Amino acid sequence: MATFVQIILAGVAPEQIVFKFRNRLFRKPNLLKEERCPPVLSFRFLLTASTAALIVVAAALIAPSAALGQTPARVRGVITAMDDHSITLKDQGGRSLTLKTGAYTTYAELLPSSPDEIKIDDFVGAAVKGTPKSMIAVEVALVPKDMRAGRAAYYGWDALPDPTATHSSVKTPTEMTNGGVTNISETVANKLVDTKATRGAVSAKGGKAGRTLIVAYDGGSKTLQITVPANAPIVRYVLADRSALSIAAAVMIKTNPSGEAGLVSIGKEVIPPM
Repeated sequence: MATFVQIILAGVAPEQIVFKFRNRLFRKPNLLKEERCPPVLSFRFLLTASTAALIVVAAALIAPSAALGQTPARVRGVITAMDDHSITLKDQGGRSLTLKTGAYTTYAELLPSSPDEIKIDDFVGAAVKGTPKSMIAVEVALVPKDMRAGRAAYYGWDALPDPTATHSSVKTPTEMTNGGVTNISETVANKLVDTKATRGAVSAKGGKAGRTLIVAYDGGSKTLQITVPANAPIVRYVLADRSALSIAAAVMIKTNPSGEAGLVSIGKEVIPPM
């Protein structure tokens, strides 16, 4: 049987196409009458529906393959295997993922810290929720000088556990800010008390409910006010090497554009909160 395209190229009118196909499909007389379906509309409808169906099928086949070939920008999980050139981990969704490592990979340990260890002029990376005028940290990481290059920025991050939520399993959308601490205030009994701290010494003003940081980024030209709840996880980065890796260690890995391990953050007595 000739295809629609072949018939059209042969100069056959649409009415004739519908008539020929109708005769092939319906052998008995009077089963399909001309007046019930205008020939031109029938042809156009059939051609449009066929094209739409092909597009849907093609999209369904292409989309999953593209997603499967893409490595997440950040991977969180537990190391299950490793060799000289790769790390295999089980991510938080239970999937196994192997990432290549090499000279492009940096290793760092994450150690437990506390709000009292945040000082003026410290460099922090904080995942925050809320608007730029009312930001609340869901985690804070203190970053040493040898790991600050290229970090000063404010950009989108991942959904993380919310320390202010009633249930610990609740995750909230966050943004990431990296910058220098220029001022520290204490939050006491739901009231902010400005201590104008210098060089890190902050005097207590009663029961602590958290701290508020002024963080400068983009060369100090922009600042953000970030409230750090008393129960927000706080960690400190310490630059390390590959020997810090171990089976069953909790890690957070930033991948590079090629899908390889870029920065491997290894939790020591903590699960990487970021």
